[in-house]
Amino acid sequence: MSRLPLLFVLCAGVFAQSVRQTAPDCQNLNNTSASARYRGQSANAPPGNVSKLPVRSLLYPGATTRIFARYMPWFGDSHHRDVGYRSDDPQQVARQVADMLSRGIEGAIIDWYGPDSGPKNQSTILLMHQAEQQGLKFAISTDTGVLGDCRKRNCDLTAQLIVVLHYVVEHFASSPAYLRFNARPALFFFGMEKDSINWKRVRQTLPSEVLFFFRNSAEFNDPEANGVYAWVAPETAGPQDPMALQYLQRFYSKARQSDKIVMGSAYKGFNDADANWGKGRTIDQVCGQTWLTTFNEAGRFYSSSHQLPALIIPTWNDFEEGTEIETGIDNCVAVKAAITQYTIEWTLSGREDTLDHFSILARDGSDWTVVRDVSAALRSIPLRDLHLTAKTTALCVQAVGQASLLNHASGPLAYPASRTK
Repeated sequence: MSRLPLLFVLCAGVFAQSVRQTAPDCQNLNNTSASARYRGQSANAPPGNVSKLPVRSLLYPGATTRIFARYMPWFGDSHHRDVGYRSDDPQQVARQVADMLSRGIEGAIIDWYGPDSGPKNQSTILLMHQAEQQGLKFAISTDTGVLGDCRKRNCDLTAQLIVVLHYVVEHFASSPAYLRFNARPALFFFGMEKDSINWKRVRQTLPSEVLFFFRNSAEFNDPEANGVYAWVAPETAGPQDPMALQYLQRFYSKARQSDKIVMGSAYKGFNDADANWGKGRTIDQVCGQTWLTTFNEAGRFYSSSHQLPALIIPTWNDFEEGTEIETGIDNCVAVKAAITQYTIEWTLSGREDTLDHFSILARDGSDWTVVRDVSAALRSIPLRDLHLTAKTTALCVQAVGQASLLNHASGPLAYPASRTK
């Protein structure tokens, strides 16, 4: 049986107000939480019509893996790019939570800069409240930036981190929406690999049930790590490994030998050209192939009989490093269609393996409805098989991408009612 995509479009004229579920459209309208004002950048597509098939469908058959996305809370800050929204806008955060859930993402892992980070902390609080209301999970990933002032003052980094983490435990980890593994709250750490922190001392001051998650495969050897997560490693990419897959392979190879909680990763690519801190690092998206390949990599090491516990997508919305999936991932396909006397036919440019299926849509009055889903291998279907009504005025063909890839439609084709006779 064909899988119907969960299609969302933005309420006409009220983008700033809400996102609601409605009938599909054949105009490639933005159905994401990304702002319609955002026009795309070097590594990010403009917001488009995104496949809402569950992200889990990209993993191996029978996967029960918990899937999370890294969330950046800093947009609207003058130090960051204008992406058309503020991260401390309550309505924007509500849209983002709804969009994540619509794609089968279980939770957001927030890049957090501390209780004194102003709008960043406010965005984190807003996301917590929306997670509680809408059913998303969330977790705090304490960024090394939280220790910036302490470094300047040459103070005790360990003591400062302890203060910060007690705030996390008190204000965030107590939420019913907080991410837990086996009922234990998970704390993540990012960029602290080179900081001189006494982690044993940190752990001794926190509740015993708290789990510590550190980044990269070397942390499988860290006795203070309860869990280890993978990331994206553009510094390792090169002509022989353009997607930086060896990084993932090393991670999964060590993970298979560890009893720690494993969180793999899958990413669309990387390009820090639009970041103030950019170093010219890139992983090309290859029109969606990097996205699909990094998901497939997990299947080389895990299966339905040996499950990957969790996976993180870096990232939901880091527009500046070109890793965001919020706007959708461009698979560089286009579809053209035509109606003959007895059939609707179409051609595809681009890679068929980035598609899940084609949807045939019919317009009755002002509403578009999916009348048939067909295999991505087909290029025509008899009109009689669509069971159209006398009210049908137009048809179109939509190439439905695999999860979080952009959908592409042929555009409306006039359909005289006389053709059904």
